[in-house]
Amino acid sequence: MTLIEALNPPQQDAVRTTEGPLLVLAGAGSGKTRVLTQRVAHLIQECGVLPRHVLAFTFTNKAAGEMKERVAHLLGGAPRDLWVGTFHATGVRILRQAGSAIGIDRGFVIYDTDDQESLVRRILRDLDLTDRDSSPKAMRSAISAAKNALVGPEAFAAEAEGYRAQRVARIYAEYQKRLRAHHALDFDDLIGEPLRLFAERPDIRDSFAERFQYVLVDEYQDTNAAQERLIENLASRHRNLCVVGDDDQSIYGWRGADVRNILEFETRYPEAKVIRLEQNYRSTGVILAAANAVVKHNKDRKEKTLWTDKGGGDLLQLTVTADEETEAERVVSSVLEETRRGLTLSELAVLYRTNAQSRALETAFRRATIPYELVGGVAFYQRREIKDLLAYLRILVNPDDDLSFSRIVNVPKRGIGNTTIDRLAEHANREGTNLFASLASVPMSLEFPASARQKLGEFHRLLEDLRARAEEPVDVLLKELVERIGYLEYLEADEPETAVERTENVEELVAGARAFVEEGEATDVTSFLSDVALLTDIDRTEEGVEKVWLMTMHNAKGLEFPAVFVAGLEEGLLPHLSSMETDEDLEEERRLFYVALTRAKERVHLFAAATRQHWGGPVGAPLSRFVEEIPEELLEVEREPTLPRWGLVGQDREPVRRERGSSVRRSLGTVRHPTFGRGDVIECEGSGPDARLIVVFEGNIKKKIVARYAQWEESHADF
Repeated sequence: MTLIEALNPPQQDAVRTTEGPLLVLAGAGSGKTRVLTQRVAHLIQECGVLPRHVLAFTFTNKAAGEMKERVAHLLGGAPRDLWVGTFHATGVRILRQAGSAIGIDRGFVIYDTDDQESLVRRILRDLDLTDRDSSPKAMRSAISAAKNALVGPEAFAAEAEGYRAQRVARIYAEYQKRLRAHHALDFDDLIGEPLRLFAERPDIRDSFAERFQYVLVDEYQDTNAAQERLIENLASRHRNLCVVGDDDQSIYGWRGADVRNILEFETRYPEAKVIRLEQNYRSTGVILAAANAVVKHNKDRKEKTLWTDKGGGDLLQLTVTADEETEAERVVSSVLEETRRGLTLSELAVLYRTNAQSRALETAFRRATIPYELVGGVAFYQRREIKDLLAYLRILVNPDDDLSFSRIVNVPKRGIGNTTIDRLAEHANREGTNLFASLASVPMSLEFPASARQKLGEFHRLLEDLRARAEEPVDVLLKELVERIGYLEYLEADEPETAVERTENVEELVAGARAFVEEGEATDVTSFLSDVALLTDIDRTEEGVEKVWLMTMHNAKGLEFPAVFVAGLEEGLLPHLSSMETDEDLEEERRLFYVALTRAKERVHLFAAATRQHWGGPVGAPLSRFVEEIPEELLEVEREPTLPRWGLVGQDREPVRRERGSSVRRSLGTVRHPTFGRGDVIECEGSGPDARLIVVFEGNIKKKIVARYAQWEESHADF
């Protein structure tokens, strides 16, 4: 039997269909990598195509390396001149060969993210724009977004409206000017500049399009607008374009991926053939039935139904607990149960929607002395925002901690620069004291400029005020600290693109402090810091030691495990609060759950908590609608006796329906939100559970939310 004959019929069809546009809809676990590599080998070995005429796009260097190795194995050696690589790597090769035609030096250097931010930082300083509204990270992110949308500096400036956009336009133009002066490109240029080359020199575009007779694209559902245009240019001559992907696994819209590329492929290529790979070689029938039942609720998708000949398998286990701490403990218990059934720790993965959720899980695994590996993220207590706030707490109880002092003296930014900090260190050294104590004598010291004396004095008063409250319960003090220093506002200004995630981490730190207060005998800062230190001061597990995998659902894509544990299955977490306002975002959240389910080979354990700690205290939320889309006969449900029956977690599945006018400028009622706490409704658009509310929460934070995701506490009679 040949290698191709070992494939199932649709896989064989995908390998042998070499001419014309081809869309291969490869469901989860359907063997797409095998099909891709077999197709490349078939073109070269059976069809006589020279390797130099084949181009294959992958999304990671690892995937490119694996494809090259597999092709080499199939052909008995690595073919020369075969182009297999990421979009960026392919862009580099094109520009090295032909970029000089548009003025790009053949020896150009590539600036990584740190280089880009350093350049932006210098520009901000040179243009005297180093204020809170222009952090290097935020400006770099804005420039990157513009480039990915194929908007150059001139076009961006022409469309810029408002103070911030105009500032970005000014920085963008200078950024590009300096890149050129340095003979440098950033990562976004590695796709944008080949497109500019092709637009300005059609003859060069045609030469590349003529060369690449066969173009293959892996993970096509993850392509963005720029990548799609590059593909179209390179496949324009022969139109032998084979794209492989699964619209049901398109989960990267937040970073620019456009699911419409795969959904509209047949519109762009009317002559395209479509092949569906629906036989799943990974999961049991029960798991696939659950996954199919969930994803079919999406409207924008290509119809497909995964199936397997592996048999039914175990029911999905759903466990509803009282709170997130109990949920984490039950996850640990289920992990241990799986090991008793014969699985190793490394065969188990715990998945969750947000990085903040790892706090309770990490704590539970550490207390149970079970080794774990956090994939694609930083351990909770090592995250920058967490270390900032813990440094504040340390200095409140230990003024001698100069390391913590140095970390927080200008966080959030309060105009205390490195020169002032160096002077303060010299001042403290002369006085023979610590940095904190030396603040007391700064107002009388003429070695500091008046502005520095003022800023250091304000910082000193802040710390003294907080130190006076150091005996209060740590959760109360921590919340007061965050509000006093404006830390959440700082996160928004410093790095808008990560502000939501970092804010969730801060809220989770407060939740952890509240759990510490409620569970332990001690409630003070010192005891809390000791508890945190004991949790984090654990010997690193050696290589080769079995570990449970902890990761977000996004990081789990492409992986598989015998058993999977999915935590936090409540409205507001999955679907996430930030993804509830549009159908497109909601469908992506459903695809994310589908990806989580289809990572499992044998068993799936689902978990939800009746309440979670938020900024304003414990808040209940409905069970995720996605769990409710799983047929009950596929689930085995366990809940604590005091908790509601199936279909409910912490409140009615649908909040009380409130009919309101479309725009009322007075307090329309009071709601409690899972993330933002208690707030007053001041405006409303529409009516019923899908109404859009404008709510002012504690701290004068104004948010727009959907009515069904807030719990009404009180309202006026006209509702």
